[in-house]
Amino acid sequence: MTQRLDRLAALAAVALTFCAAGEAAMAAKKVVAPAAATKPDPEALDALTRMSSFMETVKQFDLDVDSTTDQIMVNGATTQLIQLSHNTKLTVSRPDSLKVDIVGGAPGYSRHVFYNGKTFTLFTEPGNYYASAPAPATIKELMGDLENKYGIELPLSDIFTLGANPDDLKRVTSAVYIGDEVVSGNTCSHYAYRQNNLDWQIWIQKGSQPLPCKLNIVTSQDKERPQYTAIYHWNLKPEISAKLFDFSPPENAHQIKFVQTNGAQ
Repeated sequence: MTQRLDRLAALAAVALTFCAAGEAAMAAKKVVAPAAATKPDPEALDALTRMSSFMETVKQFDLDVDSTTDQIMVNGATTQLIQLSHNTKLTVSRPDSLKVDIVGGAPGYSRHVFYNGKTFTLFTEPGNYYASAPAPATIKELMGDLENKYGIELPLSDIFTLGANPDDLKRVTSAVYIGDEVVSGNTCSHYAYRQNNLDWQIWIQKGSQPLPCKLNIVTSQDKERPQYTAIYHWNLKPEISAKLFDFSPPENAHQIKFVQTNGAQ
């Protein structure tokens, strides 16, 4: 989790002015940390474990994610944060099928991932380039295989890993419950965590389906403190065709090869 966590307005002019001033005042307001924030609150850690355990029971889902990612633009001796937006759709049928569609950046640019339990394919547009490789039998194995052989991190892999490994939770130096908030119409419990070079927050849906509603990660090792923010929209009863996970190259597609990392077997 540590590494993965390591690469996210009318009325009148007068009314807008007052709104902007009010929002600025709210943004500048400091929140006093609870006394327990200096050490991990067991309840905040347990919330991650409960979320992960529930996620393991969800065998099929569609997940639509709106995200923003800060990049540091260097201009001579000065730097500025530039925010990029993406939309990612993840369709999963456990244990051996997934499809990912990522849209954002330059107009017309998109990336697509196909995995059917036998083959992993990455397809990019424009240009219509694709690469395929034999794949292991489960999504869990696929994540490790891609990272070890090709240095590829599966998009939205945190959905499968957050809270799943007790050793990862040992690296958390601060964990605290902030309060309940509404995210995309759902009442969620808001938690804040800190570990080496990372400050991160997660909003988890309250009730019998503790799904992640929102995630925010701040890289504290950079003075600019770039952020990644994702808002999740879940469908736990999707209509999925098995053919969705199979890749058929278009006529004008160009096949290329994955390059293995040094030391990959």
